[in-house]
Amino acid sequence: MDEQKRNILQRVLQRLKNEWVQEIPLEIAACEVCRKTECTEDEWITCENRIAHAKCLEEIRLKRKGQNKNNLAT
Repeated sequence: MDEQKRNILQRVLQRLKNEWVQEIPLEIAACEVCRKTECTEDEWITCENRIAHAKCLEEIRLKRKGQNKNNLAT
């Protein structure tokens, strides 16, 4: 795909994203891990669910990064 087509596709996808994905107002946003709508800073920092979720995401990122390196090497 040439650069011009790629740029057009990126603009179309960005426009679709802007139409379909909207920011959630903070007053109704919930934590993506535990679904609480309000936490104190101390609760958030020590939240076991959030910490476990963050560790899991980091493991997934590292595995994907390792797979990408392996794919490039072959």
